[in-house]
Amino acid sequence: MKSFLEWEMSLSEKIEDVNRRLQVSIYTEEEALFSMAKYTLEAGGKRFRPLLIIIAYSIASGKDYKDILDLAAGYELIHTASLIHDDIIDKSELRRGRETLHVKEGVDNAIVVGDYLFAKAYELGSRYGAAVSKIMADASSRLAEGQILEAKNLGNLELTEETYLKIISKKTAFFFAACAEGAAVAANCNALLRKSLTDFAFNLGMAFQVTDDILDIVGSEEKMGKPVLVDIKHSAITLPIIYALRNSDEKNRIALEESLQGKDHGDDFDLKSYFLKTGSIDYSFKMARSYIERAMEALKKTGTSPDINLLMELALIVIERIEELA
Repeated sequence: MKSFLEWEMSLSEKIEDVNRRLQVSIYTEEEALFSMAKYTLEAGGKRFRPLLIIIAYSIASGKDYKDILDLAAGYELIHTASLIHDDIIDKSELRRGRETLHVKEGVDNAIVVGDYLFAKAYELGSRYGAAVSKIMADASSRLAEGQILEAKNLGNLELTEETYLKIISKKTAFFFAACAEGAAVAANCNALLRKSLTDFAFNLGMAFQVTDDILDIVGSEEKMGKPVLVDIKHSAITLPIIYALRNSDEKNRIALEESLQGKDHGDDFDLKSYFLKTGSIDYSFKMARSYIERAMEALKKTGTSPDINLLMELALIVIERIEELA
């Protein structure tokens, strides 16, 4: 089983091309704006989304991946812009091991940079026609819907698993799906292949977000390059929390609820240990794996090729990163 680093290294040329395209696409003669936009992009990131677009396009078209670089860059700009705004909302100080943009440059400037990246992204997407532009715009709309739905349920200890899944589908999975679908539409491939790639990416996105929520509890801040327990600190109710609340006795449920509400229990109640003890991490991991299985099933309808193997490896990496980053 490849690590993400090994998988990434096998695609290093494509990642370099994406990074070059990103730099070109954000250029502006307004030096301060360009510098702040570059700061955010140069923080790195795994480039999951542009690589998903590149591979999906190669499968769907058989053409040179460089034809789809503008779309790949566009989706990465939307992702980056949303992270800038998320960091402001969450009051996060670190992102990928560096100061977040709003800490370094101020909230007002960070908001403007996020808006600028959104604008540049839509211009890039428009180069592939109205249908691709609509897919991109719909994905961004769902991002906003998911963010608001999550915000409305902050601190809601009665949040259901169904509503949680709705939130992460809008915030993450539909965006992954839109990456693959946009690439498939740009490639003008047949309907079955388009659906297969889109279904794969949606389920990959669901698994990705569930594992992210697991890592927020069991992950290593040093390895991840960002703080852990952010969801708990900001009253976001995720799948491990839902399961733990549902499967706690009265005494421990009260202690957990108070911890989620910011009350300190000292050394008497260790959150990470408690989540492990209740089985909530195992339960959440099994759900992530079930989404990966659905993703792999969708890929079976696309035939066989080296590019399809790359997607299969990516799917496995999404859940294996728990071991890598914990």
